Amino acid sequence: MTSLAESWRNIPLSRRKQLVLLLVSALTIGLIIWGTRRVLAPYVFGLLLAYVLAPLVKVIERGILWLAQRRYLRFLRRAARPLAIGLVYLLLIATLVGFFSILVPLLIDQGKALWEAREVIWDFITRFGEDLVEQYRLLPEQVRIQIDDNLTKFSDQVGKVVEQAISGTAVVISYTFSLLLAILIIPFWTFYMLLDSHKLSQTVVRSIPHSIRDDVLKIAALADAVFASYLRGQLLLGFIIGATSAIFFGITGVQFALILGVISGIFEMIPNIGPILGAIPAVLVALVQDPSLALVVAIYAFAIQQIENIFISPRVLGNSVQLHPVIVMVVLVIGAEVGGVLGLFLAPVTTAALRDLFRYFYFRLDDPPLSPADALAKVWGGEEFDINV
Repeated sequence: MTSLAESWRNIPLSRRKQLVLLLVSALTIGLIIWGTRRVLAPYVFGLLLAYVLAPLVKVIERGILWLAQRRYLRFLRRAARPLAIGLVYLLLIATLVGFFSILVPLLIDQGKALWEAREVIWDFITRFGEDLVEQYRLLPEQVRIQIDDNLTKFSDQVGKVVEQAISGTAVVISYTFSLLLAILIIPFWTFYMLLDSHKLSQTVVRSIPHSIRDDVLKIAALADAVFASYLRGQLLLGFIIGATSAIFFGITGVQFALILGVISGIFEMIPNIGPILGAIPAVLVALVQDPSLALVVAIYAFAIQQIENIFISPRVLGNSVQLHPVIVMVVLVIGAEVGGVLGLFLAPVTTAALRDLFRYFYFRLDDPPLSPADALAKVWGGEEFDINV
């Protein structure tokens, strides 16, 4: 404690004032963000949207700049970035229009039919459950106690996730006016984020002290690699699995194939347990039609998950998130508690980013300390480390 006080007194007075100003500013900004966190969700969504669309905007911008090399198209050079963003917006609008004009009516019709059939499905599930209970009672008491304990723990954990996610969403939706205003602003917010992202990054970099600038840039690169791979990869995985599932359900004759495929695609974005949760509605619907069909759907769900884990995920997500399923289940509960649905979605990638940041700082504080570039290379290389005591 004494050495810390002496170290603080050894810092020049002007430097101490700068550090205090920096700390007060960071705390003030943090308190403002925390106080308004409930209405910031649309802005976070806009930021994520800009983050996801940025690579496509960059590709189109390069194409426009290539066209601008021709003498009669040189006027496109200055407007390349806004034109690229405008074309991406048009593509996004066309996709949404097609989705709402073609798929949404089908989803609504299947949703109504599924709702009308709810009593039939529930009665069948109830009878099936009663049969299972009768078979369960024939098991030895010790086995039943163990199964009961495991099921209770699992149901409590899943229930906690769902409850917190729904409650978090309800709290956000209660701020109707602020949300409506924010939603109207999102397209413009995202446009300017995409348009001036380079200028914004330069402004931020210039405001970072030289002594820590290299570390901050390496940390930003580390976080960007994890979040970019995860967010874009999860969206692509959700689309692939959702479309594949809808086609498979339609071919095999499962009712409500489209809406079940959409459910599978949405749940796919929750790591590890998402594919299992997404397959449950399809298995239940197929079970009402024919137990053998339910078995086919269950086999498909298992097979598609194995194919995803072995072939698709490594190529789509890379090595961005390498977390054990046990850790994922814990952080999903924490994420739902803190941030509702958004926290549920971002919890695994945030945990992975914090893990990599810890490893980066550990390498930087090694004896002798590694340079920022070497520490980043070790983290990206997946190199293990030992704690010497």
